[in-house]
Amino acid sequence: MLKLYDNNKELTFAQGNKIITHMTSDEDEKYQFETPVKPEGKIEDWMCRIDDEMKKTLCTFVKRAVFNYAKADRMEWIKKEIGMICIVGTQIWWTFQIEDVFRQMGMGNKHAMKKELAKETNDLNNLIALVRTDVDYLLRKVLNTLIVLDVHARDIIDTFVRDSIMAAKEFEWES
Repeated sequence: MLKLYDNNKELTFAQGNKIITHMTSDEDEKYQFETPVKPEGKIEDWMCRIDDEMKKTLCTFVKRAVFNYAKADRMEWIKKEIGMICIVGTQIWWTFQIEDVFRQMGMGNKHAMKKELAKETNDLNNLIALVRTDVDYLLRKVLNTLIVLDVHARDIIDTFVRDSIMAAKEFEWES
């Protein structure tokens, strides 16, 4: 299965092997399809339907998670979502938040970036505190990944503060 679908270890069959309901990653993270797939007809046809359903389901999960991110406590949101959704959702929201900080600064809020830096430091500290508790293996892997991403994000914002970057167009990435 790992060679057929990216990071998919197994499919879950139900109703006497008449439908496929779930996918399980190599890390044992399992998620349910929005619409079960019937393994009927040519194998290459129903395997393509599985691929299509995997994409559709994960797209739905991302949309739902991104929508709910702003309404939820971040740590509770992370515990609720599957790992890949947490990672993409936090990256989408980080990008939005930084664009919003630049917008605020453009409207005269000179302290918006420093406020964002404090928020990101707090978010990172919350992740570190959570990973130090008794969490399961899958959540620990997600937290470790998010810590790396949050350190990088915080360092970028720290650079913006240090160099007094006031607008996105002022910053040039080092190669």
